[in-house]
Amino acid sequence: MTDHPAVPVIPVTLGRCDELRAEVYVRSDAGAAAALTGTLSGPYRGRDTTLPVTARLQPTAAAGVARVILTEPAYWTPDLPNRYRLQASLATSGGPPLSVDRLVGLRRLGVRGRSLWLDAHRWVPRAVRVEDVAGIDACKPARLAALVTEPDEAMLARADEIGVAILALGATSADDDADSFADRIAAWAAHASAAVAILPHELPAATIAAVARAVRDRKDTLLLAATVDGTAPPPATIAPGIDALVVALDREALPHDAWLAGPAAPVIAWRHADASPTSGRAPCDALQAALAAWGTASGRDTLPYDWSGYAVG
Repeated sequence: MTDHPAVPVIPVTLGRCDELRAEVYVRSDAGAAAALTGTLSGPYRGRDTTLPVTARLQPTAAAGVARVILTEPAYWTPDLPNRYRLQASLATSGGPPLSVDRLVGLRRLGVRGRSLWLDAHRWVPRAVRVEDVAGIDACKPARLAALVTEPDEAMLARADEIGVAILALGATSADDDADSFADRIAAWAAHASAAVAILPHELPAATIAAVARAVRDRKDTLLLAATVDGTAPPPATIAPGIDALVVALDREALPHDAWLAGPAAPVIAWRHADASPTSGRAPCDALQAALAAWGTASGRDTLPYDWSGYAVG
């Protein structure tokens, strides 16, 4: 979350918040030797004109941490991609002040029972695979979220601006460890559009648990999900810090019957099939219909639970 490689990382995170008030914390990685000052102003949303409110950063008892209290805050959602302008100066004893000037979104995202909630409303993302900024643009009119492997800064910034939620899928390599995954997830979390970080199924259970621990205090409200094989029974346990499971299915596969009970956590269905924003929501709707038929095939009148989201690609 830097504007230049020499500028210390300055994450912006939400504390207690509701419709009337939000506590926003701005942190510096420069530690106790730094004095962080500046303002947070907004909201700004594309070409919309709204009289911005400016709030000054106030020091806290914690070293390198400042706080802003916003009244009647404007949170970021895909429908209303509100952002605030952070203008901060970091004075250190070892050199000249460093400055940061960028737009940030306040993402109020969480879990209630088996559902995802965004800005106090149940949220069911429908996502298709996207590979570039043009794909992000195409998702907007289709009201789709974007499923992206290792999203880059340009894709995240564009999604922040126009209002497209991103399900960010981590990729594995021989050099990966828990800390490298946590660093990448923390960088994604700096963008309000990054809603869910998905750990790949190739990761061992111990590494998944280690990533969840390592990123716990760095991801703000971004949700952390683990990928599991939907044709096998649900895992017996879910690592602490994992907010949801992504249930992976091949093209025409349906979940193992043990998923009819499922875990007491949100589950996002992900079908590996051809799909793009130009397909619209049809592939996600088809997946939803297939799962509904599967859930009622044994004579049930209703599904045992609602899936938390649908992704295709």
